[in-house]
Amino acid sequence: MDGRHPEDDLIPYLRGELAAADQERVDRHLAACARCRAAAEGYRVLLDDLARSAPLAPAVHWGRYRAEVRERIERRTRRRTEAWRWWLRPVPTALAAALIGVLVMVAVQGGRHRVLVRPEAVAFEEIMLGRRLGLLERYDVLERLDLFEDLDVIQHLDGLSTTSES
Repeated sequence: MDGRHPEDDLIPYLRGELAAADQERVDRHLAACARCRAAAEGYRVLLDDLARSAPLAPAVHWGRYRAEVRERIERRTRRRTEAWRWWLRPVPTALAAALIGVLVMVAVQGGRHRVLVRPEAVAFEEIMLGRRLGLLERYDVLERLDLFEDLDVIQHLDGLSTTSES
């Protein structure tokens, strides 16, 4: 005996939940220790009383269980067939056909779509290009600009003065 009382192992011992080595260890201790034997007997009485006072599990009626399962399966399949029946009615079918027709028409007409521009917008753009045409005539100024380093200069070409270099 190692002098340690297996108090935590008594209930699992009584219920048969210990491993074989632990079961033998508790058996040896109970044979040698009267205090632990009395505690184990008290736990045994308590466990027996609890087992008698616990309500019995209700009996399973397999026939009723099978009937409930069949009913659930039939209800699910019935819902699926009802969903298809809804589509077989004339109103939803006609609406779906009309929607498909509209989508086909939009798809066909979408390829021939033209952008209509108001004439005054075109005239305004032409006027602005005409005003800046003088800047493009000074190609020698633009030719000397490094595009990435002088981006600010390119953006502010309107403010550049024309000075001649010799």
